Amino acid sequence: LPLELAERGTLVQTRPGQPLPLSLGGEETVFVVRMATLLFQLTIGDDSRQGVALLYPGDVFRSAFAPAGPAAQLVALSSGKVLRYRYGAFSKIMSTSLEARSYFDQAVARQTARQAIHLAAVGQLDSSQRLVTFLVELATQIGVPASEGRIVFEMPLSRSEVAEYLGLNADTLSRTMSRLRSEGLLTQPDRHTIFVRDFGALAALSPVAALLLALPRMTSKTGKVR
Repeated sequence: LPLELAERGTLVQTRPGQPLPLSLGGEETVFVVRMATLLFQLTIGDDSRQGVALLYPGDVFRSAFAPAGPAAQLVALSSGKVLRYRYGAFSKIMSTSLEARSYFDQAVARQTARQAIHLAAVGQLDSSQRLVTFLVELATQIGVPASEGRIVFEMPLSRSEVAEYLGLNADTLSRTMSRLRSEGLLTQPDRHTIFVRDFGALAALSPVAALLLALPRMTSKTGKVR
């Protein structure tokens, strides 16, 4: 993270289920995710909430990205760290630091591309392909190498939240997960931990996995990968 952003943000220690206010004293806020997974969601109708986008380490979020009013909410899904800025201060950093501006632009571009892939998957792919695409995304965004070449990550959403996010029936989701486990692609030692045993074979089941894997990584103005 550029030094100007790292030093001037307010560090927020997140906990699962914690809402992050989209304004401070009526002023717009900006968040930079350091070590957490966040969910941007909208309330539809009286009380139905729909997850719209997931934010991972390195992502940024301006409250101006959200519709005005109480229907929009940004929620932490995991314990971690997020930097928060008042927009006025953030805007000043953007105007004086080329590196900070480049970081912000790259992050927004990457997130926009990822969101486009998600919308295409939900709109065009079958239930199994949607789930596999989502698992590939999680593995690439928050997965860490484990023994025997596996990738492990903590599922940030509950089963019902995953079903809603992917536009699936909960029973269909459960059957598809069971099939992936029976085929030896995944193992789940507990409810939230997922080991991807063969990432290549899993990615091969998604028509858009190559697009996810091709997304640019965050780089500094010198071109070095962060």
